Amino acid sequence: MTKNSFSVLYERIYHEKMSNEVIHFLENMLYVATGTILATGFSFIFNVLAGRILGPTEYGKYVLVNSVAMLLYIPMLFGISTAMVKYNSEKGDFFRQKSIISTSYILVLIFTIASTLIYLEFSSELSQIFSISVDFLYLSIVFAFVFVFHTLTINTLRSLHKMKIFSLLRFAYGFLLLGVFMLLIFGNYFSFKSMLISTYLSYVVTSLLILVLIYKYVRLNFNKFWAKKIIKYSAFDIFSCVSFVLYTNIDKILINRYMLVEDIGLYNAYIFSSINVLGLFSGILITVLFPTISKYNDKRSILKKIKKIIPFIILFGLPFSAIAQYIILNLYGDNYPINLSLVLIFAITSVLFVVYDIYIWTFNSIGIEGVKLTMSGSVTIAIANIFLNLYLIPNFGLHGAIGATALSYCIGMCVMFTNWNYKQYKVINEE
Repeated sequence: MTKNSFSVLYERIYHEKMSNEVIHFLENMLYVATGTILATGFSFIFNVLAGRILGPTEYGKYVLVNSVAMLLYIPMLFGISTAMVKYNSEKGDFFRQKSIISTSYILVLIFTIASTLIYLEFSSELSQIFSISVDFLYLSIVFAFVFVFHTLTINTLRSLHKMKIFSLLRFAYGFLLLGVFMLLIFGNYFSFKSMLISTYLSYVVTSLLILVLIYKYVRLNFNKFWAKKIIKYSAFDIFSCVSFVLYTNIDKILINRYMLVEDIGLYNAYIFSSINVLGLFSGILITVLFPTISKYNDKRSILKKIKKIIPFIILFGLPFSAIAQYIILNLYGDNYPINLSLVLIFAITSVLFVVYDIYIWTFNSIGIEGVKLTMSGSVTIAIANIFLNLYLIPNFGLHGAIGATALSYCIGMCVMFTNWNYKQYKVINEE
C-alpha cells in the first residue's frame, strides 16, 4: 500500500489529514512489519515442519517446555523491560537513556540469578507442581534464561526507537530459527530437542548482536533514582505479566494434567494458526505504538482513534482467523484434524485477544495509573481462566480450554473498562 493510499484511508476513518507524526509512525510501522512478517514466515515454516515431521507428541513436549518457561521467566524479568521502554522512549537524551538501560540490565541480572538459584534449589517440588520431569524443568529454566536475555535486548531497540535495526534482527531471529532446525533434521535428529536447540541459539545469537550494536548504552552504572522509578512501575506491571503468562499457558499445563501430551501439540497448532496469526498484526502495531505514544501526555485522543478501528478488527478478523486456521492446519497434516466448532471458538478468541492487547498497551503508556488499569483486567482474566479451565477442560477437553480463555477475556475487559470509565467520571467531576 502506497503512502497516498494510507493517507486516503486515514482521512476516511478519522476525517482529518495525516500529520508528520502520523507519517513517521507509519514509516516505523512499515519497518517493523517487514521484519516481523519475514520472521513470522520463518517461524511459521518452523512450527508447521516441526509439527508435521515430529508429530503431535514431540511437538507437544516442546510446547510444554515453552509453557513452563513462560511462567519461570516472570520473576527473572520482573516487568523491567516494559518500564525501560516506557521511560527510555520518552526523551532522546543519551545520558538519560544510558542510565535507564544500564540500571535496567543490572536489575534484570540480579533478579535472573536469584530466580535461577531458587528454581534449582526447589527443582523437585517445581517439577511436581508442573507435572513434568526434573529434566524437563531444567530445559525450561534454560529456555526462560535465553528468553529473558532476548526480550531485554530487543526491547532496548524499541526504547531507542531503532525500528530499522529491530526489523533486521527480527528477520535474523527467524532465519536462524528455521536454519538451525533444518540442519538438525537433515542430520536425522528427530526430537523436540531439535526445536529447543534452534530456539536457544536464535535467541542467544540475535541478543549478542544487539548488545554489540548498543554497547555504548550498557555500562556498570546503577542509578538509584531510575532503579526506584523502574521498580515502582514494574511492581504494578508484574501483576499483569504474571496474569498474562498464566492465562496464555495454564491451559496447556492443565491439558497435560488431564489429557495427553499430543493434545497439547494439537491445541498449540490451533493457537498458532489463529491467535498467533491475528496477533501478528496487533504485535506490529504495539511494537511501534507503545514507545511512540509514551512521549505524549494526552492519551484520550489516541484512545478515540483506536476505538474507531475496533469494528474493522472484528469485521475482518473473524473470517480471516477462520480461513487461516483451515489453511495452516491442513499444512500441519492428518495428525491435526480440523474441528469446525474449535475453529469458530479460536477465531472469536483471536479477535478478543487483539482488541485487549491493543488497549492494555495503550493504557500502559499512561504510566502508573495506566498499569493499574491493565493490572485489574489481567488479574481478573488470570483468576477467571484458572477456575474456568479447571472445570471446563475435564468436561469439554480442548473446547473447554479455549472456551475458558474467551470467557476470561470478556470478563477481564468488562472489569478494565468499568475501572477506566470510573476514573474518567472522577476526573470530570474534579474538574
